[in-house]
Amino acid sequence: MGSKLESTEHSTPIVETENRSSSTSHNSSIKDNENADVENARGSAAVVPNWKPSTHELLIMLSLAVISLMVSLDASIIITSLTQMTSELGGTATEGFWIGTSYLLTNAVFMPVIASLSDIFGRPVCLLTSLVFFTVGSIVAATAKTMMTLLVGRCVQGIGGGGITILALVIFTDIVPLRFRGKFYGIIQAAWAIGSLLGPVLGGAFAKNTAWRWVFYLMFPFCFVGFATIPFVLTLKPKTETLGTKLKRVDWTGYALFISSMTSFLIAISWGGVQQPWDSWRTIVPLVLGVFGLILTGFWELYRAKEPFLRRSLFYCPSAFAAYLGTFIQGLMMFGCLYYAALYFIAVRHTTFLQAGVDMLPQALALVPISIIVGGLITRANRFRWAVWSGWLIATIGTGLLVIWGANTPPTAWIPIMMTVGIGHGLILSAQNFATQAIALPRDEASAAAMYAFLRSLGSAMGVGIGGSVFQNTMAVKLKQYGLPATIAKNAESYISVMWKDGIDPVVRTQSIDAYVFGIRGTFAFFCGMGGLAGIASLFIKHFDMNKELDSDHKLGQMRGSRSPKQQHPLQGSDEGKSVQSSTRN
Repeated sequence: MGSKLESTEHSTPIVETENRSSSTSHNSSIKDNENADVENARGSAAVVPNWKPSTHELLIMLSLAVISLMVSLDASIIITSLTQMTSELGGTATEGFWIGTSYLLTNAVFMPVIASLSDIFGRPVCLLTSLVFFTVGSIVAATAKTMMTLLVGRCVQGIGGGGITILALVIFTDIVPLRFRGKFYGIIQAAWAIGSLLGPVLGGAFAKNTAWRWVFYLMFPFCFVGFATIPFVLTLKPKTETLGTKLKRVDWTGYALFISSMTSFLIAISWGGVQQPWDSWRTIVPLVLGVFGLILTGFWELYRAKEPFLRRSLFYCPSAFAAYLGTFIQGLMMFGCLYYAALYFIAVRHTTFLQAGVDMLPQALALVPISIIVGGLITRANRFRWAVWSGWLIATIGTGLLVIWGANTPPTAWIPIMMTVGIGHGLILSAQNFATQAIALPRDEASAAAMYAFLRSLGSAMGVGIGGSVFQNTMAVKLKQYGLPATIAKNAESYISVMWKDGIDPVVRTQSIDAYVFGIRGTFAFFCGMGGLAGIASLFIKHFDMNKELDSDHKLGQMRGSRSPKQQHPLQGSDEGKSVQSSTRN
């Protein structure tokens, strides 16, 4: 049966290819079949029926939404309660900085490893293990008597949070066809958005009443729901293998190289120019070791690993490079702008922690509905580039407008600006996610989802550190102009209380506020430039059809406690789905 594949955005002819003999190595197989795979990835794979999730699949989505809300809440609630935690535990500004950074660091570093382990040992085991890590970390942090104990708890929380975040995305690739992920992943995005929206407000409220430990106590009900539902509803089963076979598949060397080198690299990036000068050995040594280790990791994954967890095939074309670059930059911009917007409200406008959380709501209130609506539109239209392009344009313009914020900027000015930023990122959030999966080669969709989550978290982890370096260097310029100590920039968070004390010279206060404004503007300008770079890169993303067969090694079994047999949906690895797809290619 012949068919002509057409698109208003990009037209791709089907190229007839002869069957090729199987290669002895994974890498050469990718190279030999690259041209055919590109056509398969771009071409219309099938006429997809109106897929609808079963009750079982909806319960999985809701369970993932609950624990995703928990992780989102935990990541954002800390922003407006950091100062109170540091003060009560007698921590330094450096230790306060690491309360947030340690979580982001471990969150990003362990994501690819956990996703890879879930391919081998199964999604349920790895998701429950991640939930255990998050729960233990929350207990340690909630009961901490010292800053060191709190930091340990945050690191453990980060490992669990990273696993939950990445597996929620990966599990969707196992149960929902790509064409419909934009529509139904809105459930998870709504949960994330609600957490991001409520987090700063709740964190500020707890900090105001010196009840910061409730930041972590609040996580326990969500953990309970996760433990009560996931073992019963998440019945995805991996390939049947012996434990010995599974252990042999684990890329032990690759994991060790990646975790150690990425940790070293992120530590250097996080404190370089913020706590330690860039030319200090404390920055140079971990940075050099991290870069060298990452190069070694890449070499190992390309040429030595039997089953690499970092797949070269994910970056097989310019569209993939552009999409993943945009993913990283969005993480960098979103978290960085959120952090320095909070600093603006607290330092420049002298709001309470609670009020700062409320003031940041406009961005989240715009982002939530836009991301959900865009997901549905992508499903309906089978097009994602329009959202990527318009999203980067709006987000870049909105971030650029943040530069006009000053000491006396009225709400009638900063509220629309924050909403503009939220609209832009709402467009990108849905489109960028599914763009990476649409671009992915057959059987690489789960890995593409994992890479998307990792790069976005990596950007978030680096956003505060890189933004902090820009902020301090820019603020120091203005401080020197006023004859004030440049060291104030290195202790910007702790100096806020000093600056607003009664009895301080009004001239010094005014000059200090102006220095904060100058530093924050410089940081927003940097993020605006990064948005422009991502927008330009997005122009190289070509159209890829989203009508792909649902093809996963992890098959959904019968829900525990249910007597009815599991009904297989169209395109879930069925013979009918495969025959439909095959007919469109012949």
